[in-house]
Amino acid sequence: MYEVVFLGRGGQGAVTAAQLLAYAAALEGKKAQALPEFGAERRGAIVRAYLRIGETLLHSSVKKADYVVVLDGRILEQTDVRQYGKPGAVYIVNTRTSADWYIAIDATSIALKYGLMVAGWPVVNLIMAAAFAAVSGLISLESIVKAVPEYVPKRYIEANINAVVEAYEAAKKIQGVLRPSA
Repeated sequence: MYEVVFLGRGGQGAVTAAQLLAYAAALEGKKAQALPEFGAERRGAIVRAYLRIGETLLHSSVKKADYVVVLDGRILEQTDVRQYGKPGAVYIVNTRTSADWYIAIDATSIALKYGLMVAGWPVVNLIMAAAFAAVSGLISLESIVKAVPEYVPKRYIEANINAVVEAYEAAKKIQGVLRPSA
């Protein structure tokens, strides 16, 4: 079983990213579940969402993940995101800044390129979901593209698909396929 933690800010769509990936995995015949974590968070507060893909699915939050996906690189300044990863976890961060312990994806620039903005915020959730899929090799680009219309308003489908394809290809070029031991 593979476990993923999405860290984002309230309103960024971390929950939607996990749900879309679970749906895309199901399209491939895999068992998957998205587990949102809700509290009294407000827009902009750090929130978590979880994803499991595997033969055995549990009904509890993910304690330590194989992958940690950070939708806003500024979160690295506020909390140690490595606390969410297992030893050997892969970290994927929306940032322009590189580090030796994470894979940097400039999802914000991709979102801006395709006009993916809500209330003045770049919408990076599906872009980061695609980057995760590319890095992990657990879900195909084709399944993500098929899932997009289920999770975005009709007028944003084409822009989201274009952004997802670009992010997937960028992540493949940056890192290739990594698979942590489960």
